[in-house]
Amino acid sequence: MGSSRFPGKMSADLGGFPIIDWVLRRSKTSNLVDKFILATSNKTEDDFLVKKANEYLIGNYRGSEHNVLSRFVEVANAENADIIVRICADNPFICGNEIDRAISLFLQKMPDYTFNHIPAMGNNYVDGVGAEVFTYDTLGKIAKNAENDSQLEHVTKYIWDNKTNFDIQIINAPVDLANPEVCLDVDTKEDLCCLNKILDKHKNRILPEDVCVQDIIKNYFIKSVNN
Repeated sequence: MGSSRFPGKMSADLGGFPIIDWVLRRSKTSNLVDKFILATSNKTEDDFLVKKANEYLIGNYRGSEHNVLSRFVEVANAENADIIVRICADNPFICGNEIDRAISLFLQKMPDYTFNHIPAMGNNYVDGVGAEVFTYDTLGKIAKNAENDSQLEHVTKYIWDNKTNFDIQIINAPVDLANPEVCLDVDTKEDLCCLNKILDKHKNRILPEDVCVQDIIKNYFIKSVNN
C-alpha cells in the first residue's frame, strides 16, 4: 500500500475490484501451489491487505516494509518450504495456468530458479502474467549474499545481478503470450487508467478470474501495435 509512485495502489479499483483482489483471485486458479501466503509489512496501512487475505482464506505474514527478502526467509522457515513461488502483487492479470507452467518446468528440471513473469533472457513473454520459482537453498544463498538495499527490497535481484552463479531455466512463451512489448503491470495511475479502459471494452467477463489475457492481448494490444 505504501508504493512511492502510486500510494494505496493495491486498493485502487480495476474493473470493479481492488487490484489485490485480482491478484489473489487469479492466483488461486493455480492447481500446483500447495499454500498461499500474503507477505506484507507491519505498517497500519497494510491492514487492508491482511483483511483481504483473510477474506480469501489465504494465510498472511507481516514483517519489514523495505527488507522484503527477510519476509520471504521468515515465511519459508515458518512453513518449512522446499520450493517458493513468488507472485508480484502489481500483476493483476497474472494467470494461474502460467504459474503452473513455471512450477511444472521447475519440477521437471529442478534448477535454482525459473521465471515467466517478465520478458527476459529471450523468453519472449508478456510482462505480468507469470511467476518466479526457486528452491529454499536458492533463497538462503540470496539472503546470505545480498549486498545492497535494492537486493533486499527486490527479492530475486541478487540472482539477476549474478546470473552466472545460478542454474536458471528459461521458459519460452507460448505463441499467444509471445508479446514482450506488452506490459500488464500496474506501476502508476496511468497504467491503471489504461487497463481500466481496456476492461470497459472487454465485456466478456464477470469476475477477475474470468478475464482471458490472451483475448485482451489479441484484441487491444496487438491491434494497437498493428495500427
